[in-house]
This record gives sequence, structure tokens and C-alpha cells, in this order.
Amino acid sequence: MIPRTCVTKVAMAVSALALLAGCGLPDGPTGVVVAKDNRWSSATKSRHYYLTVRTTKGERREFEAHIHDYNRCNRGSHYPTCKQ
Repeated sequence: MIPRTCVTKVAMAVSALALLAGCGLPDGPTGVVVAKDNRWSSATKSRHYYLTVRTTKGERREFEAHIHDYNRCNRGSHYPTCKQ
């Protein structure tokens, strides 16, 4: 017989992993990085990172990016190739 506390811990761990798996940001559109911005949110006490790309259609599209993608993708680089 498995103790109830052990079952509870396992259930909590599985729930936490399931929540974290769905928390990723969606990829932005393909294009050339033309601007980078990071903004401080006083409400959540966190910093958000944004990239702006110019698509092949000439549109400027801004999207939220992970800090690693933000650091790897410089102006003039091609997204999403630059994030690898």
C-alpha cells in the first residue's frame, strides 16, 4: 500500500509539469529583425522582451519573445533562424 502523502506528491508533480509544458510563447512570424524592446511591468514585477520583424510582405510585426531569443537575434538577423 502506498502512503497517501506519496500519492499526493506525485499528483502535484504531474500537475506542475503539465502546466509548465503549456506555458511557452508562440513563435513569431518569419522575417528580418528590425527592432528590439524590453519593457518593465510594475504590475507583475517582471521584464517582457519583444522583437519586431519585417515580413516578406513588408509588414512590421511585433511579438513577445523569450529572453534567449531576444539575446540571440540582433537587428538585421533572420527570425526564426537566429534563435537557434
